[in-house]
Amino acid sequence: MRKSWVALLLAGCAAPLAAQGQDGLLPAAGESQTDEIVVFGRGENKIGIAGAASEGSLSGADLLVRPLLKVAELLEAVPGMIAAQHSGSGKANQYFLRGFNLDHGSDFTTYIDGVQMNFRTHGHGQGYLDLNGLIPEIVEREDYRKGPYRADGGDFALAGAAYLTTVDRFERPWASAEGGSFGWRRVAAGGTLDVGSAGALTFAGQGKVYDGPWQQPEAMRHVSGFAKYSQPIGETDFSLSLHGYHATWKPTEQIPERTIGSAICPDVFCAPDPSARGMTTRFIGNAQAKGTRFRASASAQYYNWWMFSNPVYANPDGTSAQIRQFDRRWIFQARGETWWDLSDALKLTVGGEGRLDDIGNVGVYHTVDRAFAESFGAYRVTESSLGVYGEAALTVVPGVRVIGGLRADHYGYSVRARDAEAAAIGEGTGTDTIVSPRVALAWTVTPQLELYANWGKGFHSNDVRGAVTATPVPVLVHGTGKELGARLQLGTFSVTATYWWLDVGSELRFVGDSNAVEPSGASKRHGYELVLFWRPLPWLAIDGNYTGSHSRYDNGDYIPNAFENAGQIGVSVIEGPWKLSARLRHLGPYPLIEDNSVRDKGSNVVSLRGAYKIGPVEFYAEGVNIFDSGDKDIAYLYESYLPSFDAAPVEGRLSRVVEPRTVRIGATLTF
Repeated sequence: MRKSWVALLLAGCAAPLAAQGQDGLLPAAGESQTDEIVVFGRGENKIGIAGAASEGSLSGADLLVRPLLKVAELLEAVPGMIAAQHSGSGKANQYFLRGFNLDHGSDFTTYIDGVQMNFRTHGHGQGYLDLNGLIPEIVEREDYRKGPYRADGGDFALAGAAYLTTVDRFERPWASAEGGSFGWRRVAAGGTLDVGSAGALTFAGQGKVYDGPWQQPEAMRHVSGFAKYSQPIGETDFSLSLHGYHATWKPTEQIPERTIGSAICPDVFCAPDPSARGMTTRFIGNAQAKGTRFRASASAQYYNWWMFSNPVYANPDGTSAQIRQFDRRWIFQARGETWWDLSDALKLTVGGEGRLDDIGNVGVYHTVDRAFAESFGAYRVTESSLGVYGEAALTVVPGVRVIGGLRADHYGYSVRARDAEAAAIGEGTGTDTIVSPRVALAWTVTPQLELYANWGKGFHSNDVRGAVTATPVPVLVHGTGKELGARLQLGTFSVTATYWWLDVGSELRFVGDSNAVEPSGASKRHGYELVLFWRPLPWLAIDGNYTGSHSRYDNGDYIPNAFENAGQIGVSVIEGPWKLSARLRHLGPYPLIEDNSVRDKGSNVVSLRGAYKIGPVEFYAEGVNIFDSGDKDIAYLYESYLPSFDAAPVEGRLSRVVEPRTVRIGATLTF
């Protein structure tokens, strides 16, 4: 479909791969170097380049041969990451990494072409990370990190970060159409127009609809578009891009398990409150410049979101507990970085980023069947930040690198009430500043083996509305990460092993009765990760990862929804006209309450994808959850109340089931 599918020579990576004989780029038998090459970004040689064992890159066949139920599952290509869903296809996913239930992105950040996608002081939850508007075909590359070890990592990057790069051009125009189970339909198209002698205008668009298996059809309606103009100017690559996205849906949320099989909830797909609705509109304009000694970006974003939801269903007096959360804002961001090679052994990097969130209206209303009942507080918020950092990479002796960095961030905020209810809770202004040192050590023992040691302080921000209440929370919360790791690369085989520790000054956790994320106590986590990639044959690739973690609050209590292990294993085949992929995704058990008396066993899902190309047409099919697992995508423990079933509010398990076996078939035509 596009160059990075089967013929992408990774920018900045092909040279070291060729020089050191790694086979992330490997011609099939009998191919010349000018023939198409199958690319697995995991095959890149990171020895002598990466600053930690937990850093990595993905591209090409790593991404687009994967079976996907949700676009956010592209982040599952990050080893140890799991993306779940508890409230419909239009809402941000629930993310799990390194023992964190990251809710919607509270300690994991994602950038697309230099634009941070997480939201601060969001109407649903701090760090809200919505990737639903992303068109999978435009993703060219995904770089990832874990832990707070690099100086350019700021807010929400404590557990990890992903940096996605979009295509500059498609090799040929293309169009695709697909249909599948539960009313799934999708059409998409893209292409590139040459402009002048060196410019290129690349565009893509998609529309999709989906009802899902739910008693209340989801009626998801989604349209998104992407356009990017790129032009070299001297030694600088310049680009302008625009993303647009609009979606509406009817969410089915987690349901009380005690009601399943009753008249009000016949099965696991029931919808006790069928009046729930959601809407998202988002536009992002971005300018980028990349030179031999610098890179910079500046963006403007408009966002409008609201959702009617009912996680507890009824108040103690029997009235509806439905809420309407809302968020309308403009966001302005700028990032810049420059570097100097002061000698063969010393490289210095300095950079900075600024952000302004002008939030015109954010808050929560109590509603009944989507009709306004009362306000729980509506606000106008202005939140700004400025971060600066420096990093020095020194080769002490050949094969031994030390990377030291220092970052400082300053936040300012103004919280103003839009109604009397918000004024009673609190309003005001303030500032906060945090300094975060980081250091890494890398030792290349042999050309095939590198060892790492990392230490760093990072942070996440809290919702600034919580900083102006009678019992204020800190705006910026420190976390400390440590890591020991090793990377072994032998030809087409690579493996990394990591043991990590991460302490956070204040945990962000999901609270059922408010359907939001709120600060809680300090926490400590530690665990290990094993990541493997092997390409035994030119047409066959095997990848796998497994992670185990131990998570507790400082007082020894268990952390609800902190999973204890996770893993994936995948097999990909690309041979002639065939592309085949099979994946097993495992999310391990986790406690639902601090005393560990109630637990969920986690989930296991197997998915397949196959494609066959005939001339300009590629036919494909996907099967997600092919063994029809009835495991839970997410589970919680909190108090809920259904007056027609319960005599009084009941604390118990609520969950949303993994979507059942789903089959999708389609075709892509290249012109």
